[in-house]
Amino acid sequence: MTSRKNMSIAVVTLLALTMALAATGCGGGGGGQSDVGGEKPRLSGTLNLSGSTTVLPLAQEAAEMFMDENPEVTVNVQGGGSSVGISNVAEGVVDIGNTSRDLKDDEKGLGLVDHRIALDVIAVIVHKEVPVENLTKDQVFDIFTGKVRNWKEMGGPDKAIVVVVRDEASGTREMFDEKALQKEKPVAGAIECNSNGIVRQTVSSTPYSIGYISLGYLDSSVKAVKYNGVEASKENAVNKSYPLSRYLHMFTKGEASGLAEAFIDFVLSDRFQDEVVAKEYIPMTQV
Repeated sequence: MTSRKNMSIAVVTLLALTMALAATGCGGGGGGQSDVGGEKPRLSGTLNLSGSTTVLPLAQEAAEMFMDENPEVTVNVQGGGSSVGISNVAEGVVDIGNTSRDLKDDEKGLGLVDHRIALDVIAVIVHKEVPVENLTKDQVFDIFTGKVRNWKEMGGPDKAIVVVVRDEASGTREMFDEKALQKEKPVAGAIECNSNGIVRQTVSSTPYSIGYISLGYLDSSVKAVKYNGVEASKENAVNKSYPLSRYLHMFTKGEASGLAEAFIDFVLSDRFQDEVVAKEYIPMTQV
């Protein structure tokens, strides 16, 4: 009797141990598909983004890093401008709409949810041979609206000013027109460009030209001038002494969920904000 009793106890103990191992995932075959034991579910599927060319480089880098971490996910990123991103996400064409401006009044009823990802700074730039280091806000207004058309009126040479602006779909232009031009249109005949990179290239290759770009696109091919005596910099944007700054956004139709939520969480993670965003913009952790 004692032998049988001991055998029964051993069997019960073995069964209990087996069940415990299965419950902790030690003997399971989940293959990373579930979050049992603290593991995150494996992500898969396709995520589509479009919109602001200012946000484009950030979104592309985030997409590459996100796909490296999640091999079964495909992230497609396209530009087109902020207005395109907003209309695309509102219509369900994409999962995330990237913008470099806030929603306009007629866009606020589209059911979009805002996710701020960085603070951007817009720099006024000139061709490197333009001998001007600072422009007041009134001078910038007068130049871009056509009230002043020659550099000699700004202390420069007797040469016509060539004005370069972004296209009307651009969030960069939307913000610049609102804050620097008081919502007036730029001078007729201004050269319109559909990206920050093309503005930079146009100004760098066009003598006596002036334009504006996101601070992240600034390089030695052009010269940034002070705006009203204040340098375009991250520090001056944070302390609010430099007025030409704005947030960069990712919009979703309704609250973010699934892949869109996971991707935005990745963009806002300390790793991406500190390693990538901080190189050219102001991370949200510093705002």
